Amino acid sequence: MREMIVLRLSPRPAAPGASVDTAGVKGWRRSVAAGLALALAGVLAAPPAAAQDAQDDEEEESAPPPAPPPKPAGKKKKAAPPAEAPAEAADKDKKATDKDKQLTAEERAIRGVVVVERGGQALGLGAVLAGDGRVLSALSPLGPGNDLDVRFADGSTVRVKVGHHDRIWDLALLVPQSGKWPDGLTASSRDPVRQDATIRSFTAARGKVAAIPMVLRAHRALLGGDDKQLDDVLELGSRVTPQDLGAPIIDEDGRVVGVVGRGCAPNEGGKPCTPVAFGVPIAPVKGFLRSAPATAVQPSGWLGIQGVGESGPIAKGVRVIMVHPGSPAQEAQLKGGERGAGDTILAVDGLPVTSPEELSDAIRTHAVGERVPLIVFGGGKFRQVPVVLRAAPDPKAAPSAAPAQPAELPPPNDRPRGRQGDLRK
Repeated sequence: MREMIVLRLSPRPAAPGASVDTAGVKGWRRSVAAGLALALAGVLAAPPAAAQDAQDDEEEESAPPPAPPPKPAGKKKKAAPPAEAPAEAADKDKKATDKDKQLTAEERAIRGVVVVERGGQALGLGAVLAGDGRVLSALSPLGPGNDLDVRFADGSTVRVKVGHHDRIWDLALLVPQSGKWPDGLTASSRDPVRQDATIRSFTAARGKVAAIPMVLRAHRALLGGDDKQLDDVLELGSRVTPQDLGAPIIDEDGRVVGVVGRGCAPNEGGKPCTPVAFGVPIAPVKGFLRSAPATAVQPSGWLGIQGVGESGPIAKGVRVIMVHPGSPAQEAQLKGGERGAGDTILAVDGLPVTSPEELSDAIRTHAVGERVPLIVFGGGKFRQVPVVLRAAPDPKAAPSAAPAQPAELPPPNDRPRGRQGDLRK
C-alpha cells in the first residue's frame, strides 16, 4: 500500500516581547490548507489504484506459503530391491517366448512329442494335448498292464495310466499322474492328402525323437481292431517301425493331421489280412477324445488350507483360517488365523481369487508336483510364495473333484493359456 509522508511545518517561535506578524501567519495557514486540500483531492481522485493495491495485498496473503527449502543432501537410504522371484519369472517367460518365436514349426511340434516306455524300454510315441497335459498315443504297442512312463523332450519321465482306449481305431489316452507338460500339439483343419502338402511324422529308433518325412498316398478302407472296417483312413507310403506307433502326423504348420496306428489290409482269395500301419484321421480322433470318461483326468493338486473370503481396505482374497499339518501350505509357511493375523491369498499363478471356491478351482487346474506361485498378503506386506502341490492324503482332505473336461487337440490359430478349443465340434 502506498505510504503517505506528512511533514509537520511549524513557524519559528517569536522572541519574547516581540510583536507577531499576523499577516505572515495567516498566509502560512492558507498555504498549509491549500496543500492539504490538494493532497486530499489526490487521494480521493485515485480509488482504483488503492483498490488494486488492496487486492494485491489480499492475493499475497491468500497465496500458499512457498515450499520449504530442500534439505541438505545427506546419506541416502538404500531402497529395498524388488522381489527376485517375480522378476526372474517374468524374465524367464520372456526368454522362453523369444526362443519359441525362433523355432520352426517342426521344432515346436517335436517339443510336444513323448516316448512311451515301460521299465526304460521304448514302446511307442505319443503327442501331448496342448493346454491339457494328457497324451494321445496308440494302444497296440502298450501291451497288457499299466506301469507306463512317458519321457518328455527334456528327458524327464512321468508315470502315466491308460485313461481311455479304442481297440478299433488303435487309440489310447494316457493320463500323467504328476506334473503338467507345457508344450503340446494342436489339430489341423487342412486336408493332408493334397499335392502341395509337406507331411512329417516322428521316430525314436535311436533313443531320441526326430522328425521324418511322411508320404500319405490316399484315403482308403482297412480293418481295425476286432476286424471292424475303418473307412477313410490315411494310407501311408512310408516305412514305420513298431516303436513309431502312436506318433503324431503333422502338416507344414506343425499341426496334427493324424496319429500312426496299426491296422490290417485285406487280401484277396480269403487270405489273412496283412498288418500295416495307417494314419488315424482327425475326425475319429475327435470322437475318441469326446468319449473319454470323466475319470480320465489328472489327479488334482492339493494345497491344504481352510479359508474364508476376505475383503479389506488393502487386499481382497481368501484369508487362511487353518493350515493342515504336513500340507504344501505348511511347507510354504502360510499362516492361518483371525482377521489381521492370518495370511490372505490374493492370486494363484497370476489369477486373482476372492472366494474359497475360486481358490479351489485355481488350484485344481494345476497337477500334482507343479510348483505354483501364490501372491499373499500378511503382516502388512505383500509377498510371493511358491508352493509345490501334492495329492491329498485321503479323499476327505482333498477338494471335491472338478467336472471332467473333454480331452482335446486345440484348433489352429487358438493358443490361449490353459485349456484349448474343443475338438468335439
